[in-house]
Amino acid sequence: MEKNLPVNLLTASVIHQLCHKLDIRPTKQLGQNFVTEPSAIRKIVREAGIQPGDQVLEVGPGLGSLTLGLLEAEAQVVACEIDSRLASFLPATIRAHAPSAANNLYLIQKDALKLLPADLTGLSSIAEGAKEAGNEREGNVSDASSGLSRDFSPTVLVSNLPYNVAVPVLLHLFATFPSIERALVMVQKEVAQRLCARPGTKIYGVPSVKIAWYGRARMGSDISRRVFYPQPNVDSALVEITRRTQPGLPSPGVNKTEDVSSEAALGTQAGLTAPQATEREAVFNLIDQAFASRRKMLRAGLKTWAQPLAAVPLLKAGGIDPTQRAENLEIKDFAVLARLRKALIAGFENLAESVATPGEQIPTEAVTAPDDTPNCDANAKGKTSIASANGKINLALACGKSLDGYHDLTTVFQAVNVRETVKITLRPRDIELQTFFSAPPGAVGYDSARDQEALADLDPLNNLATRAFLLVASRCGYQGGARIQVTKQVPVAAGMAGGSADGAAALLAANQVLQAGLNRKELAELGASLGADVPFGLYGGTCFGDRHGDRITPLPPAKPLHLVVAVSPQTLPTPQVFKQFDQQEAARASLPKLADLAALLTAVYTGDFAALSELVFNDLQLPALKLLPELTATLEAAKEQGALPFISGSGPSVACLVETADQATKLATSLAQLEQVAYALPLAFSAGDPDIAGKQWLA
Repeated sequence: MEKNLPVNLLTASVIHQLCHKLDIRPTKQLGQNFVTEPSAIRKIVREAGIQPGDQVLEVGPGLGSLTLGLLEAEAQVVACEIDSRLASFLPATIRAHAPSAANNLYLIQKDALKLLPADLTGLSSIAEGAKEAGNEREGNVSDASSGLSRDFSPTVLVSNLPYNVAVPVLLHLFATFPSIERALVMVQKEVAQRLCARPGTKIYGVPSVKIAWYGRARMGSDISRRVFYPQPNVDSALVEITRRTQPGLPSPGVNKTEDVSSEAALGTQAGLTAPQATEREAVFNLIDQAFASRRKMLRAGLKTWAQPLAAVPLLKAGGIDPTQRAENLEIKDFAVLARLRKALIAGFENLAESVATPGEQIPTEAVTAPDDTPNCDANAKGKTSIASANGKINLALACGKSLDGYHDLTTVFQAVNVRETVKITLRPRDIELQTFFSAPPGAVGYDSARDQEALADLDPLNNLATRAFLLVASRCGYQGGARIQVTKQVPVAAGMAGGSADGAAALLAANQVLQAGLNRKELAELGASLGADVPFGLYGGTCFGDRHGDRITPLPPAKPLHLVVAVSPQTLPTPQVFKQFDQQEAARASLPKLADLAALLTAVYTGDFAALSELVFNDLQLPALKLLPELTATLEAAKEQGALPFISGSGPSVACLVETADQATKLATSLAQLEQVAYALPLAFSAGDPDIAGKQWLA
């Protein structure tokens, strides 16, 4: 179409004439109020930022006032009208007032709440003799004889929305048409204010939060009631909505450099892909539940929604004060809560599968012979206790800055079925430490020489098992001696917390043999003074760690997934890796909370390897590779064989997730042949005590 062809907008007198001529009586039921001022129409089009060629969806064109304004701006317009009479009259109106623009208008007679992308395919314009009956294709009101058709993917929504269905229509269209990048709609002013309300305000509610799932809403110009026929009892206003790249949720993964607390982190990873309908429905259901009891604190208002989980720990895990109310939460808060609940429930569904895996001889508790009832006194002797703790891998490890000699971090720990076993026998005096090395079941190429050499220079009094025993002895006033026997399966200085597991097992055994009476939380506090990974050894299974990784939140059990650990012949001292991390200036400004890692947990709980390949991360991997570049070859070799490889903790072990035990055995045999691998361990995830996670999360 040529530029600058005249388009005659409808005036008040023309609208009155059309209504009289066509015997149209605007109905309140359909929210029919026609704009009568061309200046108001041009203001709407101007604020919508319409450019020539834009594909625009208009809902409720009515007599065509706004439609003509959009055509004047040379937009390609698909108009959806529910009223069959108005839909049949509109082509004639457009041909009369903008004859050269009729090529750019495509008309559908349908309820906008039922409009689907399929309705916007194979459309014909009204240009060539549009007939009242439309063509043979239901819904498209145009001339079938033209033979021309096109598919529409509207990028802009511009509408004078009926007051009574404005919010449902907006939510439906943004959900159904991900191609819509922005919208400018005219609605009742009160509705506009609610759509644009911010958290903490009295009018912030369900519409505000649900539209924020899709994008940011902003108030535009006010539109006086005087520009409408018939004149409504209230004024209107324009609302501009700009779609986020991904609706409402933080990205499923946690980007390794971005600040997850910022609004920019509301998901920019997945392009224009909309979330699954089930996820959106879960979030919207939560929003409805929260605002149904608007004046209640969230801990009470979400009690029913959270079941079978308890609302309070769920809220705290999302960084939300349980005494807050729904009006204080942003869309990201609702989104992460819904996602976390889904993840945790999936985890508890794994309880039936979380039986002890092969190689776990002793549960992660102190075990005392039935006839041993030692007292916590200086004269106790000949009393023995045995306890074990698992090695671990980190499925997620995010690192911040070092403030007090320790780096802030958050992590998802996963125990694996290699264990450190500590046996403590009390005796009158002196501390004796004995260390034994045991090949883990299925180990390929195992030789204890590597691990013995790594421990050769460690003073027995500095061994974490010794220090743990002395801590408990000091707590309960024991002044005698002990023989401490450590049997090691976990590779030494390999990023699997073998030394920390020694400390954890010794805490458990000492607590039992000395009858110190310390509970798990008290033991964890002692363990944190020994090392950041020690508290995890007291819990095992799947856990979230924050602060320095020493504050543990037990989680439901993961599926018993399989993996191979390729152990490097070299060691990497953890302080050296963190020093390299600091030199790379890679510290995060903000660390992910447990709720931010819900997508990773869901993948772990469901065994979704495709998702895990995108979600497992370790901020210490690059520093470890910088210090030991040969680890890259191990990572690549494992990946070539279909595994999901990553550095465990501070390294240098390479953990490789696989789907079956047979794949683990085959991969271990292959990796053990590499020059840069000392030995390989086919392992499986180890479950913790389900009662611990149940007490943490279940109602």
